[in-house]
Amino acid sequence: MFNLKYLRKYSVPVVFTHDICAVVFSWWIAFFVRFDLGTISLKVIQHGLKLELFIVASHIFFYWKYKTYRPLWRFFSLPELFQLSKAVLYAWCVNICVLFLFRDLVQVPKSIWFIYPFWLMLILGLSRLAIRYFRDKQTAAHEIKRVLIIGAGKGAELFLRELARWPEKKFQPIASLDDDETLKGKEIRGVPILGSLSLLSDIVKKEKIDVVVMAIPSMQTLEFRNIIKTCEKINVSVLVLPSFSEIDKSSSNSLHPREILLEDLLGRDPIQLDWDGIKNFLFEKVVFVTGGGGSIGSELCQEIIKSNPKKLIVIDHSEFNLYQIENDLRNSGALNIQIELLNITDSITVQHIMEKYKPSIVFHAAAYKHVPILESHVFQAVKNNILGTKILAESAIKNNVDKFIMVSSDKAVNPTNIMGATKRIAELFCQSYNTISKTAFITVRFGNVIGSTGSVIPLFKKQIENGGPLTVTHPDMSRYFMTIKEASQLILQAGMQGVGGEIFVLDMGQPVKIIDLAKELIKLSGKKLNDIKIIFTGLRPGEKLYEELFYDKEKLLETKQKKIFKANSEFQMDGNAFQKAINMIEISCKQHNEDFLIETVHHILRNEGKLLERRSKNKEEMNVLIEV
Repeated sequence: MFNLKYLRKYSVPVVFTHDICAVVFSWWIAFFVRFDLGTISLKVIQHGLKLELFIVASHIFFYWKYKTYRPLWRFFSLPELFQLSKAVLYAWCVNICVLFLFRDLVQVPKSIWFIYPFWLMLILGLSRLAIRYFRDKQTAAHEIKRVLIIGAGKGAELFLRELARWPEKKFQPIASLDDDETLKGKEIRGVPILGSLSLLSDIVKKEKIDVVVMAIPSMQTLEFRNIIKTCEKINVSVLVLPSFSEIDKSSSNSLHPREILLEDLLGRDPIQLDWDGIKNFLFEKVVFVTGGGGSIGSELCQEIIKSNPKKLIVIDHSEFNLYQIENDLRNSGALNIQIELLNITDSITVQHIMEKYKPSIVFHAAAYKHVPILESHVFQAVKNNILGTKILAESAIKNNVDKFIMVSSDKAVNPTNIMGATKRIAELFCQSYNTISKTAFITVRFGNVIGSTGSVIPLFKKQIENGGPLTVTHPDMSRYFMTIKEASQLILQAGMQGVGGEIFVLDMGQPVKIIDLAKELIKLSGKKLNDIKIIFTGLRPGEKLYEELFYDKEKLLETKQKKIFKANSEFQMDGNAFQKAINMIEISCKQHNEDFLIETVHHILRNEGKLLERRSKNKEEMNVLIEV
């Protein structure tokens, strides 16, 4: 294989020297061809030497004029060939004209003047094409990645079959590893299965592997993480085959391996849902989804439409979000959908669409959730998260809705901020209404969702793109995470199995430190930890170091779905006093009295919250009003 570094560094003198030598060689080749490689007279040789100096000089001039030394040989093609031909042609014409004027033309056989340019073009063209050929071969060899496939099942077989169809050769499968001992020594589409995953490091080093491709969709998450850590240690890149659900969503419908996503590392093992029960729950029903254009709401809509509801009503206050989710649903073939642009605090419009569509099931995912922002926008947080829920719930009762499923948050447990307090009161509100109505009110509580709008992950990705630094509030801060898809599916499962009054808590696995999350994102971006700086900015208003999924007093009970627990929590407040407190919240919002509003929230959560104390002159007055 040619080493072209020297040629690239000294390209102009090398090319010029080569092209001048080509003129000399072609000139004398023409003589030997003309005389059939036989004896050439001394006179002819002397005359050829005399003419050679002038011929070389004329070619040098036209090489320089047409800059034939400039084009890169590894990209040599027709335009460069045409330019080269012009230089040779003009030099040839000048040579004949000048020599004819000096009467020297008759001293050289005429055929030589036609043989030498032919050989010259042949030498110049073939040399350039040879360089391009070897350069392309070098590039191709460098670009083709030697691949080790993890898995020898259906996923690996589909990948190898797809690989054979690709016109571009990016990967060369070398071997496969699988923990099934019965497969050792066998082949899958010509690729040898060398043994178990414990051989990963040895095989990568021995076979000079460039890329490891994960081809086991059902692999346990812990095992997946261990393989990633091993690959990081031996400095080999890892790609993942898309899951079959991802292929279904993809317009290209291909098995091209993709980069590792954070969801792959933070996600949990696949969950087994009662899909038959979920489909029966939603089939031929009119279903409302509030906040249907948001992260959770839009994924809920995607899952609900698979169960063929009679009609899916998507509600959101953002026209852009509605536009996006409607397009997504229409593109997937959904016809039985309707979008409604409204704010859930608009009681008249809410009642109107409830009467218009008569839903059987309501999924309430609309909420303000950004903790620091809501700390300084108390009224909007209360109006949307508490009063909006109240308006929807009362309208659901009036219109005989069968089930009302509210999406809650882990921040509702021992709330230290306005957002958590409003979600906790919304939980209590649903439990309260469940005791006085035929509508079954169900609450589903879980933690952070990977990639949702306003979450830390998109922020980190943007900061990495900008070169850092990554801003982490505290080195010990941790959060629970789950994927959007998993959250939406478990909401459906909880809604299906709930009978009313429950607070379901989703199994979020182990909490993840935000600092570890930041480091993983840096590594996934292809950078080293030293490349991106991480700075600590301190806790923001209302933030906690860690979140909780349930109160100490709430005993978690298992359900038939092992990823869903039921909090043994019943509504224990006096119903009339609670309703009076909600009325006081409404009055506080109308009067824009923040002190009175905060004290009312304190009063409702006085036995369970850790909401930050705020100064208020109306505390005693508020207590008297509620007790009365």
